[in-house]
Amino acid sequence: MVSVLAAGPVFLDVIQYGLEHAPRPGEEQWVGGGDIMAGGVANQAVACARLGLEVSLVTRVGADRAGRFVAGLLAEENISLEGTRREGIQSVTVSQVFNGDRAFTSYGTANIPQPPSDAPAPDFFLVSVGDLPDPALLHRWRDAGCTVIADAAWDPTGRWDAADLAPLASADIFVPNDAEALAYTRRASVHDAARALLELVPNVVVTRGARGVLVASRAVADLVELPAIAVEAIDTTGAGDSFTAGVVRGLAAGAPLAEAAILGQVAAAWTVQRLGGSASAPRVHDLLDWAGRSLTWAQPRPKEGAGVAGLPDPAGVITKWLTAPPARSR
Repeated sequence: MVSVLAAGPVFLDVIQYGLEHAPRPGEEQWVGGGDIMAGGVANQAVACARLGLEVSLVTRVGADRAGRFVAGLLAEENISLEGTRREGIQSVTVSQVFNGDRAFTSYGTANIPQPPSDAPAPDFFLVSVGDLPDPALLHRWRDAGCTVIADAAWDPTGRWDAADLAPLASADIFVPNDAEALAYTRRASVHDAARALLELVPNVVVTRGARGVLVASRAVADLVELPAIAVEAIDTTGAGDSFTAGVVRGLAAGAPLAEAAILGQVAAAWTVQRLGGSASAPRVHDLLDWAGRSLTWAQPRPKEGAGVAGLPDPAGVITKWLTAPPARSR
């Protein structure tokens, strides 16, 4: 079984849907629905586990009642908490969805423990760039065959300091969205931004929402631009996490990065058609069933950039790589 280690803060997510307007002081507003689930890095972990990967976490889970609830939710998804610290209070986020966007209020801590220096190498390590651990540990893991995939987090300071990306030297793949890529590189186009990021990390996959995905690699001269999957999005919560999980599942089965990115797109597209984060992550049979029915590109070719010669059918990519067992060998 392919092993995935995901690092980051875990939250108990309380999600409310269908607000008519932003909350007002002194007002009680009844909404159309809601849910409670594990969030934060749990979105990524659950998405990976549902795609048939063996997942463990580097995080903190509260020792209080809310923490016990979160631990139970993760156990139901077969996610290992063996290396997780159980201490303090559980971090909680309330997410309110209205006008196609979300607002969050949170309490707790976003700090996470570091993996032990003698920890065995997983096949894949997933982490935000700001939480990348000791480079010596990552060097040992990568020598043992681990692929390190880093994503970006929104910078609340608005600085978007490129120096904050220096830890990417210890990663294999960077997965920012287009706003993050442009903000960090100060480039005018996402294509130029992707090329600039290749100076820091060997592979870059930029997610662009309804405009698809851009894949850049030092090993390939041209950028690969993929259009979006044809869906009607109702909630983007967890879409990036499902995307990364799909990429990992594809790479674990032996897919080249561009086709793994297509699997990521399909996993994310499944998620955005449903409400919630980890609860809306797809399972293998969900995506295979979709591939057998109505899975298509939103447009036949990208409108800008290098594009893809002979753009592959996303249904064919899903069928090929999800029926191949995730049995990556080192």
